[in-house]
Amino acid sequence: MCIDLGEDEFTQGRLHPMIDPSLRNRRILQEARDPATAVILLDVVLGYGAHPDPAGATAEAVHEAQTIAEAAGRRLVFVASVCGTEADPQPLSRREAALRAASVIVLPDNATAARLAGSITQAC
Repeated sequence: MCIDLGEDEFTQGRLHPMIDPSLRNRRILQEARDPATAVILLDVVLGYGAHPDPAGATAEAVHEAQTIAEAAGRRLVFVASVCGTEADPQPLSRREAALRAASVIVLPDNATAARLAGSITQAC
């Protein structure tokens, strides 16, 4: 299953996850508790109007989710792409480094990230 937290059903009456990552972080933890979840695919958007540290805010939830999964005897894989540049207020290389430090597999674009996530789920 693939869930886009940026869809209208999730953003009605609240900020988009690229601005306020709290909805995404809650969902990451929810999915970490689900034994059927093997991989979580993330897209992180940089730029004006986006959260000042979207990768850092997400990395905290990733760490917690990995702890939840490990306590249940499972491994949870995180795959991400970051949409942005070094010229953004949140420089691309720093955001990618923050995700990698949280054991997230960071790929150069969302298509490649989605293909890897799909391959992982097929292997499970």
